[in-house]
Amino acid sequence: MITPGVKDPKHVFVFIQQTRKQNAYTQNAYIFDTFDIDGDGSARLDIYRLLYGTTFYPELDYDNDFKIRILNDLINFRYRKNDYNTGVQLQLANFEKLYPIIYFDLRNTKESVTGDPKKLEFHYRLNEAANAHDYTIFALVLNENEFVLKQIGNELVAV
Repeated sequence: MITPGVKDPKHVFVFIQQTRKQNAYTQNAYIFDTFDIDGDGSARLDIYRLLYGTTFYPELDYDNDFKIRILNDLINFRYRKNDYNTGVQLQLANFEKLYPIIYFDLRNTKESVTGDPKKLEFHYRLNEAANAHDYTIFALVLNENEFVLKQIGNELVAV
């Protein structure tokens, strides 16, 4: 479970890292192991998707062969309102090996009548070889939160 109650999430990013040894200076903390948990290709995610409230995203599970689809979703997130660079630094080679991030777009979710927070869960299954490894799953959730800015004198105050 990512969180027992989140209101209006719009973007969810998930990645897996091997548990780093405390004194291992050779392990890069900024390289993710989402598609290759053990480093030799045998331990991996088999299927995965996100449950928000009572709805799964995507409707059909992602599996190990959907890396191109996940990369395209991630690049589309970058192109919409988040294009701060002129070139794409993320290509298939460095996406698979260095920065494999699973992206879920929740902007088209149906609003609940009451507006109550809903649980957010990452459902996944690992292959047999992955069960022998220690790993940590990280999730970043971006949600909308409205606030009002008012000018009081020469200052802007968030209300």
